[in-house]
Amino acid sequence: MYRKLIEELISDNRWAALQPPCPEEEIRKAEEIVGTAFPDELRALLHETNGDHWLLWSAEEIIRHVNTNREIYPEYLEPEEYAEKIAPYLCFAGNGCGDCYCYRILPDGSADDSVILIWEHELFESRPVARNMTELITRYYHDEI
Repeated sequence: MYRKLIEELISDNRWAALQPPCPEEEIRKAEEIVGTAFPDELRALLHETNGDHWLLWSAEEIIRHVNTNREIYPEYLEPEEYAEKIAPYLCFAGNGCGDCYCYRILPDGSADDSVILIWEHELFESRPVARNMTELITRYYHDEI
């Protein structure tokens, strides 16, 4: 489902390139390191393509992003600020300018898959951009977000 959609949307994009599917063990490893189960739509996407080298991150890139945030931001933010502004997001894609597309992690540790947000790294703020993965991918590649 996602692979076919993305193939159509990136046909004129010389930089984007769909990757092979992500093995289940890599998805589980990423979930363990991130600390939350991935929403079904993110798991389905990773099972079809492990990123596209443009918008969508691979499982390894998701891990790298989380680890970078855990290393860098605690040096600059108080623990309460980090817990409020950085920690509650599961980022899985980027806009190339440092902002990420993400799910909010709820207090119970689950990811809220009812909306996809853009997390703006300069403001430490997020806002809704899509209701689901299909809408995010479509809107992004049509230059609507």
